[in-house]
Amino acid sequence: MFRIGRSVLVLASVLLLSLVGTSVVASAQTASQTWHLEQFDRTSRMCVLHGPDGSTHTSYFIFVVSGAWTTDLKFGMRDLPPGWTAGEYYFPPGSNFRNPDGSINVNGFVDVRGPASVPMATYHAHIWVSDGTVTETLPTDIVVSTDSWVDCMNRG
Repeated sequence: MFRIGRSVLVLASVLLLSLVGTSVVASAQTASQTWHLEQFDRTSRMCVLHGPDGSTHTSYFIFVVSGAWTTDLKFGMRDLPPGWTAGEYYFPPGSNFRNPDGSINVNGFVDVRGPASVPMATYHAHIWVSDGTVTETLPTDIVVSTDSWVDCMNRG
C-alpha cells in the first residue's frame, strides 16, 4: 500500500512539473519581446476647438517604439471620440535604440480626424502597437473645448 501511494505521488509530481514547465516556456516567450512602446512623462494631449456641424479636425500623435523587432509591428489608435478615425500602419522589422546622450528618435506617428462638433469632453484614447502576440498601449487625451489652444494645453 505504501509503495502504491508513493508511486501515485511520484506520478503526480512528474505531471505537475510538466505543467509548470509549460507555463515557464510560455512566460519565457512573452519575456523575450525586445521592443517596447515608450511611455512619456505625461499623457499626450490634443486640443480641439469645438466647432459647428461639418467642421473637422485633423492632426496626429507621435510616439516611440524602442528596442528591436523582427516582424512587422502594426499600430493605430482606439477609444476615439464618436465619429473619429485613425490610420493603421506598420513598422517593418527594425530597431530604435537610445543615442549615447540618452535621447531616442521619435519613430512613429498616427493621424486622427473627426468632427469638431462632438460633445465637449476629454476623450481618453490609446495608441496601440502589436506584433501579433503582444500589444502595448499608450494613453492619449483628445480634449474638445472652447478654450484657446494654449489654455487647453496648459490645463493638462
